[in-house]
Amino acid sequence: MQFKHGFGRWLVSLLVIVALSSTVLPVVLADQTGNNATKGKLLYEENFSSSKGSSWSGDLGGNFSYYFENGKYHLNVNKLNLLKDVSSGQNYNNSILEVEATQEAGPNDNIYGVMVRKVDWNNYYLFVISGDGYYCTAKLQNNSWAPASWNWKKSSAIQTGNSTNLIKVVSDGDKFSFYVNNIRVDNYTDGSFSSGMIGLTAGTLYTPGDAKIGFDNLRIWEIKR
Repeated sequence: MQFKHGFGRWLVSLLVIVALSSTVLPVVLADQTGNNATKGKLLYEENFSSSKGSSWSGDLGGNFSYYFENGKYHLNVNKLNLLKDVSSGQNYNNSILEVEATQEAGPNDNIYGVMVRKVDWNNYYLFVISGDGYYCTAKLQNNSWAPASWNWKKSSAIQTGNSTNLIKVVSDGDKFSFYVNNIRVDNYTDGSFSSGMIGLTAGTLYTPGDAKIGFDNLRIWEIKR
């Protein structure tokens, strides 16, 4: 169909703009603010103010140290190309996890984030970011990384350098959503592990220097139905 004097094209464009404004835009805003999963009952909270009464342990090792200091839980990795994890707590299935993670020292070419649904040390999921603004998801199953693991992607949601980022994972059945600073950066579907423990992770790549990450205000909620 042809329109005279461009009016028809203008009308079609206007209708498209109205349609986008009334339908697509609210969905995009919901994704970016991280409000598509509603927090229910608070299941667990740890502010790492003291090791007394905490289920998180500490150790000062040669290549990897984890300890309480100045109201945070610190993971320090002191060897090139080394990823280390610490886990604690009970098993969780459908839940929302949040933790504040701060790069305190070391190169931006690093790794830090969270572990969810850890069945054992050979089976779990990771969501990690880096100080240079990248993120990725990974699945370890039967002590082997799944093929899609470690596919790094850039995101402007990540505060780079020695900054604090709010890391969030929504685990709902076999559906996972991953957020940084309340902006959803990725989704993932996998039903390998239905429940498991949570954990914290930090690591180095091939840039010299220690990875020093401080974690604070870890919380887990059930998903409100």
